[in-house]
Amino acid sequence: MKDQFEKIFRGKGINYYEDDLPLQEFLEYLQIQREKELANLGEYVSSELVEIMDYVDHKGKPELITWDLNGKRIDYVRLSPEHRKALERLQEFGVVKYSAEGSKSWLYHYLSGYIISDSGIFCTLTLTAQTAYGLKKYGKGKVMEEFFQKYVRDQDPWYGATYYSETQGGSDLGANRTVAVMEGEKWFISGKDKYFASDAGIADGAIVTAKFADGGVRSLGVFFVPAINSRGELNYNIRRLKNKLGTIAVPSGEVEMDHAEAYLIGEREKGIYYAMEILTVSRIDDALAAAGIARKALWEAYLHAQERTAFGMRLVEHPLMIRDLTEMEAELEGAVLLSLYGAKLFSGAYSSEPPYDEKYNYARFITHIAKNMAAWASDRITQYSMEIFGGIGFFEEFPVAKFHRDAIVTSIWEGTSNIQSLDMLEAIAKKGTAQIFFSEMRKIVDEIKSDKIREKLKGAMEKTEGYFRKVMESGYAECHSKELLRKLGELCEATLMYDLYNRNKKERSLHAADLLYHNIYGKDDVPETSIFKMDVVSWMGKNKKEL
Repeated sequence: MKDQFEKIFRGKGINYYEDDLPLQEFLEYLQIQREKELANLGEYVSSELVEIMDYVDHKGKPELITWDLNGKRIDYVRLSPEHRKALERLQEFGVVKYSAEGSKSWLYHYLSGYIISDSGIFCTLTLTAQTAYGLKKYGKGKVMEEFFQKYVRDQDPWYGATYYSETQGGSDLGANRTVAVMEGEKWFISGKDKYFASDAGIADGAIVTAKFADGGVRSLGVFFVPAINSRGELNYNIRRLKNKLGTIAVPSGEVEMDHAEAYLIGEREKGIYYAMEILTVSRIDDALAAAGIARKALWEAYLHAQERTAFGMRLVEHPLMIRDLTEMEAELEGAVLLSLYGAKLFSGAYSSEPPYDEKYNYARFITHIAKNMAAWASDRITQYSMEIFGGIGFFEEFPVAKFHRDAIVTSIWEGTSNIQSLDMLEAIAKKGTAQIFFSEMRKIVDEIKSDKIREKLKGAMEKTEGYFRKVMESGYAECHSKELLRKLGELCEATLMYDLYNRNKKERSLHAADLLYHNIYGKDDVPETSIFKMDVVSWMGKNKKEL
């Protein structure tokens, strides 16, 4: 019998790049180059990758094999053959290589993440991109160049990881107990507590944080640690792999290092800067992957609502469902546009080095906001997409439940929402990024031609600036930082969405922007039902192709 995956997944046959109408409008608005390779990737994800990763999630969990047949320790993480082939296929699309080597901007990698957006398999590629990024930008000398070239070669490229967090510290890298010691001209790392080590057993080398044994100012260093040392032996051990709610495809383990060979990245006193910058690469990935998961889930839910009937009408014809779908679409479009805005800012600023220039600091500030806004939106949208399916949305035999499980982690990885809020606050206090933000938003608003829209946004900005001043003057800014992040993110989303309409003059863009604005600033109003216009979501029903 032929494959019938399309009977349990309605989205098979969609091109997640070309058929995503809002995405294409956003690319034009932000003047981001369209890429043929991404169109091919969009087709591959729908036609093959979703099915592969759904099967891996349920039946092909990575497995740690500690010993070989001769009793020699190998710490080999076995992947299903299809999982490994999928990773190889994604590498062929240049998801890591093109951006890391510089033949395409980092926007290519970030857009790939939105299209793939499976948190499990894309985490492996995110970690690999981070590793290549650190080696390329800050790795010095012939040995480091040789390591970098392994990550961008066409045949059998290396995979990477970042081993930062430890049992006792989590996001508090200052609490690291792993220690780096120099012996002669070589560095060696020892530590038992790398507790959140994703890609363990896949990674050929990892970027690792460790404290210098001799202490001193800024004692945290960043190192490249290959999985196999110069003697051809295991350079570190994997204690175990963890059971997780989602992201099953990426093995997350506990790594132990005992005199592991290591190579210092950059200048030792700037290690904390490098560690945070490398995290910024993946925080943008988190934002766009979160948005991409939500897009897949909502698309799937919309297609189901077109087919499913209840009480004599298709679900998509019921007024309450129309409101739900259109409001979710507006929220999602705001999150996608904000995330792309942040990705573009970073792609234009990443060459800056510590202590960084204004462009980089502003890009980093937006990154914190985008990651939280996209993750929160993804959590809500994927959860409600399950509800649209009714009881079967809760069944693991259908892929929609996996979208929600994989979305939840995006607000946790690379710093929880509290961490993002506090890092944003630090950027405001030390780098003056809020002033830059309000100035940039004001410039956009002033160029909007519609008096009505311009006045709406000026009112929203006045309220947000007032809240910002109260928070910063309260003496308790940390307590209010997460709500401040939300308000700044909402203002940015609404401003960008209305500016999109200001430039493309498409009614659908105006309807989406009006809905988003209502969701944010009109929650206490009873809106006219005419605001919930189906043209905001109906495009999702027009692009499905038969395979």
